Amino acid sequence: MDAATAKALQAAVEAIRKKGNLPGLSVAVVFADGSEWSGQTGVGVLAPKAPLTADTLFSVGSITKTFTGALALRLAERGVIGLDDPLSKYLPDYPNGAKITLRELLDHTSGIADIFDPGPYKSIGANRSATWTAEKTLALIGKPYFAPGAGYHYSTTNYVILGQVLEAATGQTMAAMVRSEFLTPLRLSHTYLQWEESPEGTLAHGYLGPVGSPKDVSTGQSMLPFVSVATASGAGGGIASTASDLAAWGAALYGGELLDAASMAAMTDFSATARFKPHLPYGLALEKLTIGGHVAFGHRGHLDGFWSTLAYFPDTKITVALLTNADWPDPLRAMAIVYAALPAAP
Repeated sequence: MDAATAKALQAAVEAIRKKGNLPGLSVAVVFADGSEWSGQTGVGVLAPKAPLTADTLFSVGSITKTFTGALALRLAERGVIGLDDPLSKYLPDYPNGAKITLRELLDHTSGIADIFDPGPYKSIGANRSATWTAEKTLALIGKPYFAPGAGYHYSTTNYVILGQVLEAATGQTMAAMVRSEFLTPLRLSHTYLQWEESPEGTLAHGYLGPVGSPKDVSTGQSMLPFVSVATASGAGGGIASTASDLAAWGAALYGGELLDAASMAAMTDFSATARFKPHLPYGLALEKLTIGGHVAFGHRGHLDGFWSTLAYFPDTKITVALLTNADWPDPLRAMAIVYAALPAAP
């Protein structure tokens, strides 16, 4: 990349951080030809100050769902599972499992209540250092929002359950499968499924507002944003990673390197949820985003003190990952500023 372009991108990243009063911001870009750029600004920890580097780990929240969804689609390609199989085939004791399909878990039309509803989340957040299992987490879930297939409601619980399904179907852990299928082949060496493995390296701390006196939610924690929410959200939100790893992941996934054509078509099919008018069009583990007037495929991620966005722009085949350790920015607006600074952006 020429020096002027790199300088413009770094200036955009720094402007976003300063205008938003963010502790830190990490951005990575993968261009259509495979070349990469990354830039960081600010700190991973405010006090005592810890400089932010390209290898600093962030909580990526619901971007975790893209890994779980891709694994489900790959196993479906191999006939290990069927997307229209009933949940009861893999988890016989789950309530109403005979009427819920795996596809309905993937596109949030199952009706299953969210672990981040106020009741369950109060219990999960009561002791940040407590470790939660999927079984313990699911025991908190309230009544369904609606009958399976009768509506759309975004629910991380769907992916916690999907993680259980994939483990039951294969006899392997999610961490072992995601690592062998995706992380190792793609050389993503700074991505960790925290509910099953310990993150290694420097951890950014997450900060809650108000902006003038942010609250550190990660002090003394071995996972991001903290142990209880990382383990409870599991296959729906428990990954920690870097911007560079996520950008490489998005480029491979949305660029068609990892799944066959039928799986890609299913992932980007929004028709099943469109009739329910979701806030954002949703396919299978995929949000259709509008960023600066451009369509992008990807996912946002939000857990206490962290916001992130992964976006692949099909018009330019550029992938951008943006991570911040604050809960108050608008990640799509920030992404639009970065994309506008790219030389290949229309």
